[in-house]
Amino acid sequence: MTSVTFLGAGGGTGTTTLAALSVLLLAENGARVPAVVAENSAAFDRRLGTLPAAARAGGNELVDGGGYRAGKASSALAQGRLVIVGAPTPQGISSLELALSDIASRFGGAGLERTQPVLVAAFGAPSGQTPGIDIRVRIPFDPSLAPGGRVSDALPALRGRTRAALRQQWLPWLLDVYGGR
Repeated sequence: MTSVTFLGAGGGTGTTTLAALSVLLLAENGARVPAVVAENSAAFDRRLGTLPAAARAGGNELVDGGGYRAGKASSALAQGRLVIVGAPTPQGISSLELALSDIASRFGGAGLERTQPVLVAAFGAPSGQTPGIDIRVRIPFDPSLAPGGRVSDALPALRGRTRAALRQQWLPWLLDVYGGR
């Protein structure tokens, strides 16, 4: 079983949104959908919306774990992979750097290798510089996602830049981690 835990480096960084998008993207691409464990399951379910009827259940797990805490990171890395979501603002990048530094000090290079930092422009914030952080996934601001409604309703209306970032940067990582189809 593969487990991926999503933790936010700060509040309101788009962690639940990215977790919900991940479930929908996996379903949309014919991959098995992981079981979802959410710190706030009602909020996750509201944000997710409706899964496609053709979604197939898999034996994997996706955890929407809320805010970053060392204990949560430890549990996530013991079980599988960790996604740390940050905002592309000076404060957001600083919080992301602190989380990654904590992971490096507690788990070394092995922990960092199983950690995927992601910048999500949840509030239209400009992308900040990320010296020293290898950020391979940057999700741009998209007004379709901003209101906090159902991601399943927003997915068809995403801007081209957002859809491209999800398909070219995020989806390949997800399919690789969850074993593809």
